[in-house]
Amino acid sequence: RQTLRPEVLSLTDTLSDLGNLLNRLLGEKVELEITHGRDLGLVKVDVNQFEQVIMNLVVNARDAMPRGGEVRITTRNVRLDADLHRDRAIVFKGDYVVVEVADSGTGISSDKLNKIFEPFYTTKEIGASKGLGLGLSISYGIIGSFGGLLSVENLETGGAAFTITLPALPTQEAAQ
Repeated sequence: RQTLRPEVLSLTDTLSDLGNLLNRLLGEKVELEITHGRDLGLVKVDVNQFEQVIMNLVVNARDAMPRGGEVRITTRNVRLDADLHRDRAIVFKGDYVVVEVADSGTGISSDKLNKIFEPFYTTKEIGASKGLGLGLSISYGIIGSFGGLLSVENLETGGAAFTITLPALPTQEAAQ
């Protein structure tokens, strides 16, 4: 357990600063592309925990592409005009900042997709340096502690996309 130290952040700056480390984590076979939405809203998160989530998603994407591929991180503002029901979670209508981490791998089989955030559930081999099945469940909890939601879907083009939806700060709160 860590004490959360939330601060007002521009995810554009945070992800740009993290880019070099992410490239090193990905290695030579996987290419990283980061695309930022225009006038991205501000969010209130613990920067270290947020970076931990991004690194976990990127490493998982890398592991899903042993022959190489591409990881794309995109950001955008989203306004929900109605509540969004995702599995057992609800994202209430309002303004959000979305970060999507997508890969060009094979995707996640449908029988595993609904279990992916469960503690100790892993698609990797169990053993040294393989995985304990805690990364995604911890990431899900971290994003939830920020008032957001972490979700996943397979892409029609192949690969999977993990979507982080975080509440955008109202303009007056962001200015403080």
